[in-house]
Amino acid sequence: MSEFVGPIVGAILALLILSYLIGDNPLYRLALYIFVGLFVGYSLGIVVREVLLLMALPKLIANPPAVVIPFVLGILLLFKGFPEQAFIGNFPMAYLVGVGTAVAVGGAVLGTLGPQVAATGRALSADAWTGFRFGLLDGMMIVVGTISTLLAFSFTRAKREPKGFPWQRILEGVAFVGRLFLIVAFGVAFAGAVTAFLSIFIGRMAFFIDLVVQAMGL
Repeated sequence: MSEFVGPIVGAILALLILSYLIGDNPLYRLALYIFVGLFVGYSLGIVVREVLLLMALPKLIANPPAVVIPFVLGILLLFKGFPEQAFIGNFPMAYLVGVGTAVAVGGAVLGTLGPQVAATGRALSADAWTGFRFGLLDGMMIVVGTISTLLAFSFTRAKREPKGFPWQRILEGVAFVGRLFLIVAFGVAFAGAVTAFLSIFIGRMAFFIDLVVQAMGL
């Protein structure tokens, strides 16, 4: 029974989503409500089973002092759902934001910025040239692209330099090259997103065709 009902429900929901092509309508919103409801219900079930029953409750029984602080912070965080008592949840919220920011910054510096700097430096080494198709040219492209892209972002106001002062013009020229690298990168990313969308769309169309063929008994 599920093998017959499942594809039909999937096809109906897919058609409801595709109805957005003619504009926002109640059918499209119905599909969104179903998706959000299922997602919230599934997430709640996972949290109750995996976090509360399988992780928090056994630790609370075995070693209560180790779970008291997280348990209290979680209880205080629930007050954010009540407007008049929302201030009680400010402390656990601040703790979560602080920890999340520290983890994000640490991950960005140690996991992204540091390896990127090291990889950029190694791009000009003689050992790395053997792995590049065009040798030194590929290494120079990596270095120029990295430096110019970083200089394309300006977070401070430039000082007014005297007329004819070349430093500001040099930085503007390098930043322009960085913006060209960004345009190419964004173009490639957008092309990849469009390709993925078309692949999903083709898959849905193939699903509809197979469903019609099975229904007609061909």
